[in-house]
Amino acid sequence: MIKELEQTLKRIAKETPQFADGAEIVASVVKTLRKQGRLPDKLPEQPQETTVAEQLVIRERFTEEEKEALRNNGAVIYTLRGETIQSQKEAQNAKGKPSFGDIIDAGKRLLAVPAKQCQVAIFPTPDEFFVPGSFNKNTQTQERLAAEDAKRLGLESVTQIIPDTAATLTEITFQHLDATGGWLFGEEYAAACGLEWVYGRTKNPTNSSGSHVAYVGDARPVSGLGVHDWHRGRGRRYVGAVRLVVPIENR
Repeated sequence: MIKELEQTLKRIAKETPQFADGAEIVASVVKTLRKQGRLPDKLPEQPQETTVAEQLVIRERFTEEEKEALRNNGAVIYTLRGETIQSQKEAQNAKGKPSFGDIIDAGKRLLAVPAKQCQVAIFPTPDEFFVPGSFNKNTQTQERLAAEDAKRLGLESVTQIIPDTAATLTEITFQHLDATGGWLFGEEYAAACGLEWVYGRTKNPTNSSGSHVAYVGDARPVSGLGVHDWHRGRGRRYVGAVRLVVPIENR
């Protein structure tokens, strides 16, 4: 490594005369230190920094105090039953109601993976439904923005997440439809974001490598929800992070 440095300095001095004096001075210092045994032939390698994702432990239910605080902030709380997209589709069909207009072909990776069984909270008002600034960002960035945005709630034992399964967002959508008669991810949600349609990101893999993940949205009263996918490492203009609040163990 030191020899390569010396060669680089010599090349700089030769190819860029304006830096020649400085390069020659540095090269001389390096050479002197090596002769004195004060500089090894090879510098020790620096350990690479690694970022370890913090594992969240999600509780099944909010406390009564958390529920009150969330509702005071405009949230609506739903209890997920662990349904799959397939079971949701069958249930909607049995009611004679629309379910899914278009679903990406990802087989059991998508259709058979259940939503997590726990309480969740959303902010159903169209201009508060998504995490601000989360559109056109990759999954990791959206996850970070969601967690940071949750701090506004002032509750230590709740956070906002990007759900692991697409069935989580679809189950919330159908529960909200049953409770209010209104579709999340509908036209008013798109209009609030200045877009033609909107989707919520999930971390549900749709291929064997996990490079692509599902997103849910573009709800149409006649046909239902759309479920598509995109590269987890890339953003998309109309894919944002839903303000999805979950109760967690104290960290």
